[in-house]
Amino acid sequence: MINFFRRIRKKLADDNKPLKYMRYAIGEILLVVIGILIALQINNWNQNRITSARESLLLKEINTEFKFNKEELESTVRAYVHIREQCNYLLKSLPIILSEIDKDSLSRALSQIRNLPTADLSMGSISALINTSSFEIITNTELRSLLIQWDDLIADYFEREGQAINYTRQTIIPYLAKKIPRPYIEGINDERVDLSFMNSIEFENLIIDRSGDARSLLNVVEDEEDKIRKALNRIIFLTNSNKE
Repeated sequence: MINFFRRIRKKLADDNKPLKYMRYAIGEILLVVIGILIALQINNWNQNRITSARESLLLKEINTEFKFNKEELESTVRAYVHIREQCNYLLKSLPIILSEIDKDSLSRALSQIRNLPTADLSMGSISALINTSSFEIITNTELRSLLIQWDDLIADYFEREGQAINYTRQTIIPYLAKKIPRPYIEGINDERVDLSFMNSIEFENLIIDRSGDARSLLNVVEDEEDKIRKALNRIIFLTNSNKE
């Protein structure tokens, strides 16, 4: 193509001998510029195509990851709701009269208060974006902003979850281990066990503290704002290739 234009330009230059060399030089420059512009355009098109393909793949990965995170978070929240309910059950049952209380319900409550649910959220896609400084690959500004803010948004939840887990592991579990063998449905009837410990001030305070930890964690995802769930749902929507 360039050779074709070069032949036409040379013929036109030859028709006017005095300006031949000037036309020839200008023509050469124009041809080089046109060639460079075409090459740049092709390169940009290829680069945009590659970047678009990378973004599409990344969006699929983020969508899959945050759907998993939503399920993981909801499962953990349900577990803490159950812990809160069992703590309330124990507190309302005090003082516990073994001849009157349902032993199955009591053993279930004791098992739940020592439970250690944790939301093992996947952070692989965001970590990759942070480590490679590649957030600009996300063309949707709202999505990019949500992903950048995600670590800070979830930090408060993880802090409260960590406090709840540490208290249970360091206080609740060792305390119950000294008082009653597992499984509790059998431990309640164990002749070695003095169940009067459940009417002690210490046990009552342990349940109050455990209930407080569960409420503190649930407040993060049950308040009017509920920013974590809103962000999760929005990220899933914005990365869904089938969104309307």
